[in-house]
Amino acid sequence: MRPLRHILSADTALAGFLDRHRNEQAILQNVRRNLPPALAAQVGIAAAEPPELALLAASGAVGALLRQRVPDLVEKLAREGWQFTGIRVRVQPRTLSRPPKKNIAKQLDGLSAATLRAHAERLANPELASGLQRAALRVKAEACTSALGR
Repeated sequence: MRPLRHILSADTALAGFLDRHRNEQAILQNVRRNLPPALAAQVGIAAAEPPELALLAASGAVGALLRQRVPDLVEKLAREGWQFTGIRVRVQPRTLSRPPKKNIAKQLDGLSAATLRAHAERLANPELASGLQRAALRVKAEACTSALGR
């Protein structure tokens, strides 16, 4: 069985895509090497067609920091042999891969309410027993309210 990269490199259109991808990854690695690690993790490549390099920033703040570093990046890329006369920064906020987890309050069911009532009857402390009884009654009241559609 032939490796996928051999199959892809056999097709001229895909070979061009792979070369462009390798080129962009080399440029991105070089750009990231010249940035602080926290900033480098928020940067990507939009287009690497000379004479201008287009970088992606994960947020407006990252974009502003990148724009301040453009002259240094152009100079450092030129020293490495990349011929870019300018760098354009595009802000492209990333969407969350999954929605944030909602915290749902734990609710007592009928079995839990019955357990609370049973324990409340056996308690010697009347204040604690009263509190458990109220919690068990609240379960019944909430069940009635939800059954009525309120």
